[in-house]
Amino acid sequence: MKRRLMELSVGVAAAAMVACAADPERQCVVARAVSDGSTGSFAAAYALKDGQDPSRTCAQLTAEPVGLQKYYSEDPAALDTVAIRSARVGRLLEQFSSRLGPGATQAPNSVGALGEVPGADNFCSVPELSVARVEVPEDSAGPAQSFAYEWSNLRIYNTPQIPGTQFVADLRYTENGCTAEYQVKGIWPVVNCGSGTPKTPNEALCDPYPDFEAGRLRGSGINPLFPVKCDPVAFICVLTGDVPSDKSP
Repeated sequence: MKRRLMELSVGVAAAAMVACAADPERQCVVARAVSDGSTGSFAAAYALKDGQDPSRTCAQLTAEPVGLQKYYSEDPAALDTVAIRSARVGRLLEQFSSRLGPGATQAPNSVGALGEVPGADNFCSVPELSVARVEVPEDSAGPAQSFAYEWSNLRIYNTPQIPGTQFVADLRYTENGCTAEYQVKGIWPVVNCGSGTPKTPNEALCDPYPDFEAGRLRGSGINPLFPVKCDPVAFICVLTGDVPSDKSP
């Protein structure tokens, strides 16, 4: 009898060890810790797609902070959502605040359904999002203005090494009838890298490691897996290429 109890105990213990060793199901997360004074800010770099005319007004988007936020659904059967807003949309709302009265259309956030778990490529997908719009009516201060951000194919990388801190997306941007298409890559956190007067790029500020001899006591906080540079216009550290695969399951 004692031997039987011992066998059962060993069997239960072994099953528990196997259960503990098994990886839990990974969930889709979006980095949201506060960085550079804002929540969920990613440093996004815009690249015009092939065939776009770089001289057009709508083709002038440069690197900027972009905010992402995950919202949990109150309905257990519904998917969670992600909202995305560019810093430029925020500036437009401020610039035209005196003209955005009751007749103006304001939809600054693009929102879409987020997948529950990462795919085989470790990306969590948001294939479709609502259009972010700022519509400024004509008035005595000036003509009508129209801006639209159509985000699509938003994908957020999720592994233990890169837990929701990198995204890629397509963007169709329209400004007063002019439309351009971009590929966008973003990384968390936003790190400023301009120094001096006038301001110039300081690549050392993007370095994830401290340099005690140079008096830099802390690194940038950027994941060392991210190849980055200081954008010479926006003066924030941006992704320069693809993130190396970390071979996570």
